[in-house]
Amino acid sequence: TSRDVAASETSRDVAATNPTHGVAESKKEEDEEPRRAPVGDPEVAAVLGSLSLSAMAPRFADELIDAATLRLLTVEDLESMRIPPAAARAIVDAVRAPAKKVVTLNQEESFKVAVHQSKIEGELADHRADLARLRHVLARRRVPESYMCPISCEIMLDPIVAADGHTYERVCIEQWMATGRTSSPMTSEELSSTQLFPNHNAKQTIAAFLDKARELGRAVDADSE
Repeated sequence: TSRDVAASETSRDVAATNPTHGVAESKKEEDEEPRRAPVGDPEVAAVLGSLSLSAMAPRFADELIDAATLRLLTVEDLESMRIPPAAARAIVDAVRAPAKKVVTLNQEESFKVAVHQSKIEGELADHRADLARLRHVLARRRVPESYMCPISCEIMLDPIVAADGHTYERVCIEQWMATGRTSSPMTSEELSSTQLFPNHNAKQTIAAFLDKARELGRAVDADSE
């Protein structure tokens, strides 16, 4: 029909005067498609998970780092990816450490270890969930560096002092030593002892800091209602 012919001619005129018209429309459709989260190498994810550094996994996925590449990276390479020095050393040591000596436990000992580990991991999961809820409040406050574990880069729940004089999250430093490492995560120097001591002062100070953050969070929520 004459109407169809006119519409066809109009389309040709648009294409002739604006040759990028179709490309722009196609690009728009591509931009509107949801972006998929990067999928990381499972071996890399396992290494990070063993060090309580799973939160850093997306960064490694974005850089397309697989297990083979990770084994070639140095501490300096990881620091160039904005990985904190202590965490970078922990990752490099974990990848290059020799296999752990297998210690055989009887059934009762194995059960006690499993229960203890499960309890600690559950408490840490609850703590991280709490920090996630307080993220909007903590973003407005300056979190003292001494409250952060130098390995996980998270506010500590159960701060522990190692023989190097530095304070770490209990789970992180225990996992560090569980692989047979006896060096300091902060200095890479040999530790004079593998004994760990609770940092009661740090624990109380951090608890008070988080209590205040919760109060502010409740106040903000009340104002928004």
